[in-house]
Order: sequence, then structure tokens, then C-alpha cells
Amino acid sequence: MDISSIENSLKQLKAIDCCRLILDASGEIEEIHITSSSKRNPKQVSRDVQSVLISRFGLEVDYKKISIAQIQNSTEENSNMRLKLKSIEYTLDEMKVNIKVILEKDDLLYIGVSQGPYTANNIMRLSAQACLRAVENIFNMGEMFVLEGINVLSVSDKKMVVIVVNAIINEDEQSLCGSAIIYNDKKEATVKAALDAVNRVIAQIQR
Repeated sequence: MDISSIENSLKQLKAIDCCRLILDASGEIEEIHITSSSKRNPKQVSRDVQSVLISRFGLEVDYKKISIAQIQNSTEENSNMRLKLKSIEYTLDEMKVNIKVILEKDDLLYIGVSQGPYTANNIMRLSAQACLRAVENIFNMGEMFVLEGINVLSVSDKKMVVIVVNAIINEDEQSLCGSAIIYNDKKEATVKAALDAVNRVIAQIQR
């Protein structure tokens, strides 16, 4: 049995980083140890291993002999921590506007609200503030984010919203910057720019 060939074949499977086969005294496979990323379900990884062994090497191995350890890398961790925009709602009452931003994290929804005079520039500011309030609600924090400024810039043939937010993270003041390209709705681009800024420090907030 060519152990090296089998291990190299298994390493080519999706999500598998390393593998090692251990044989018993008779030269049969006793254990298969796998390390994989968390992008793929362990049961699926185990089935993939069994399929390769039977199809390429004619080896039938019980799933109980396959041990899988999943390691979450920093990129996956940051991806899991990131917040998603679910929706933006706004209502008009004479010359005042009420903006509601709904964010999603771990299948739970969080709401932030901001209201003020109805002007084009103020709607962008209120949208960003509602987004920041929603983030604070996720982590049960007071008003820790301060919106310092919003600007619309032209880069090449694209227009984008750029936002600067100040925050106190772990007793340190930080200036955060986020941006988003405007496609159809300035409010949506504004909220995405605010998320782009704060998503970078979510890991620090959760520690």
C-alpha cells in the first residue's frame, strides 16, 4: 500500500489541509487523521475521503476510522464576524424623515433608528447614524460610534460614498474609514460604507 500516494490524493480534496494514515500490524488502515477548514461539513469531508479511497485505491474504510479536526483561519473568522445589511426603511412625516436600518448577524436581526429634517444630505447622515445605532444594539453598547463625516467622491467613472467614524475600542480612540460604490441608492451605499468601516473592528469589540 502506497501511503504517500493515498495521503497526497486526499490532500487534493476540497477543504482538506493535511492528512495522515496510520496502519495496524497487518498493514491495513487503522486510523485516518484529517485537518480541514471549516468551510465544509465534517460529514461531507468524511464521505469525500471514503469516495476517493474506494474509487482510486479500492479501499473500503469505515467512517469511524476517519478523524477530522477543523481549523478556522483568520479570514474565515473575520468573515463570520461581519455584519450583513438586511434592509433600509424610511418614512416621511411632513419635512421629517425616519430611517430604520436592519442588520443581520448569526440569523438574528438588529434595528437602528435615526430621524431628522428631510434634506438630501441629511438622509445620508441619518442612514449612517441608524446603521451605527444598529451595530451598537448588537453588542449592547451605548453610543460608542461618532459619525465624523460623509462625502461623495468620483473615481474613474464611478461615484462612491466615503465615511469617517470615530470609535472608542478597548479604551482607545480610533478613526475608521469605509466606502461603497453608489449603484442605485445613496442610502444603501451610505449604510454599506458605514458597515465597511465598523466591520474592521468587530473582532476587537467581541474580545
